[in-house]
Parts: sequence; structure tokens; C-alpha cells
Amino acid sequence: MKHGPLEPIKGVMEPSLDQKDEFATNFYWQDPILLPNVYTIYLNPLLSEIDMFQLKRLLPFIFSGMFLSAVYADSQRTNFSVENQFPRWEQIETGLDYTGYELDDDSFLPDRSVTSLYLRYGLLDNLSVQLDVPFVGLDLPNGNDESGIGDLKVAFQLRTFEDIFGYPYFIPHVSFTIPTGDEDKGLGVDGTEVQIGMSYGSTINDSINWVLDVSYRINPEEENQFVIGHSYVWSISEDFALVTELLYEEAIDEAEDSQVLVAGGFSYDWTESLQLDASVGGGITGPINVYGEAGFSYSF
Repeated sequence: MKHGPLEPIKGVMEPSLDQKDEFATNFYWQDPILLPNVYTIYLNPLLSEIDMFQLKRLLPFIFSGMFLSAVYADSQRTNFSVENQFPRWEQIETGLDYTGYELDDDSFLPDRSVTSLYLRYGLLDNLSVQLDVPFVGLDLPNGNDESGIGDLKVAFQLRTFEDIFGYPYFIPHVSFTIPTGDEDKGLGVDGTEVQIGMSYGSTINDSINWVLDVSYRINPEEENQFVIGHSYVWSISEDFALVTELLYEEAIDEAEDSQVLVAGGFSYDWTESLQLDASVGGGITGPINVYGEAGFSYSF
């Protein structure tokens, strides 16, 4: 019986993998006419077995890589502006942040510290919602201290435009407070505070990212005010960045000057999910004399 060019010879024991490999090595270059039969009879089954074996070994790494990519999220590195750092769709970011303010002796306002636990969730890849639960401490001039839960804050941030390279971008944002703090103790206000703003970001030489954030704050009990934040983030490496910021808050009381605050610090990615931040600064004008902030965030 004649055998077709793609049909293995019947009655011959199937060669082992080593024999297939040796046959292909010895005859591959010596007789090109035999190449189709060599590939079909010997190399094709060999490569199929090798590919399946390698694929089985790589599957755990492939799935683990997909999982790690899915859980990674970008946390904010700036405090006075909204940066183009968002959690992924259906991803969660949580963190703890401490901020302290020491005021001038001439100010009638007390020194203030805020320890805030926050939760941020990616509704979409370009839309996030954030809940802040603050614990407020007040150092009153009469020597009495007050502390307790402050006003909860809910914020929405929407990235409406982003260039293909990530810069420039526009992020409109809105936040409002829920009056949960004790107004009589100075831990909250009687009403809802609403802040509406627009953040614009760009880059300098692809290493220094800057953000300009202009907002309008609607206060329930006092005059409304403009708030402007300007931030620079200098990426020293993939994990470490230096941050400098400027904050302007329009005065709401005739007895106080408008607040101009400068601060500098760093942001460090300890892991892909854990980020550490810290900054210190002081006031140029306004009631705040010394400012300090430290916190961490974790994404999963």
C-alpha cells in the first residue's frame, strides 16, 4: 500500500520524543524534500506537546499577573488639588490621613487637627466617589480641648478629557458635607457645605507634573469663597516623587486675611498597592502658621 505524503507509516512503533528530536536534527537540513513529512510526522506532535507543557506551567503566572494588574490603583499624591490618579473600575482605595494646623497667636480660631479615614471607589475608570470620615481635635484658647467626629464629606471626581499620553487633562469635581459634627463644640457646621471645582493638569519634560485647581466653596453659615490649589509632582523614580504645593483660600471674615499656604513633601509607593505621603509647610498670609500632613493609602 502506498502512503500519502501526510500519512504516518502504519505498523511502525511511534518514536519517542528524543528520537523525534534526533531525526529532525539529522535530516532537517540534509533533505529539504522530506521537510513537510518530517514536520508533520515528527516535529508537529513534538511542538504540540512542548507548547501544552509550557502553557500549563505558565498559566499560574498569567492569571496572577492579570490579578495584580487588576488590583493596582493610582492614589492621589497632592493635597491641595485633584490629580489624575484614579482607582480602576470597581476597585477600592482606602487610607488614613492626619493633618495638623497651628494658628497664629492673634487668630481667634483654635489650633486644629483632623484624622480622617477615607474610602474611594472607582465607579468607572474615569469616575470615582470618595467618603471621608474625620475625627477632629480642637485646642481652644481657654485651655479646654474638644474632640469628636466631624462632618462627613462625599466627593465625586470625573476625568472628562485626557490626552493619549496622559497630559493634559481636565477633572471637574464636586463635594458636599453631611453635618454630623457637633456644631456647639466647633466640630462641624449647621448645614451642608458644597464645593465645585475644575482641575487642569499638564507636564514639564515628562518628569514634573503640575496641577491647577480652581474651586468655589458654598458655605451654609458664612460668605462663599474661592479656593485655588497649585501643585507640582517631580517623579524622581517610578516609586518616589517630591511634591510642592500652594494653596489660596479667600477670607470669609473681615478680621482675617486670605490664607496663602505653601507646603512640600514626598509620595512613596512602598508596594504597588501601598502608598505613603507626608508634607510640611507654613502660611505666608492668613491665620495658619504651621501645617503638617502624613498618611497612607492602600488599593485593592
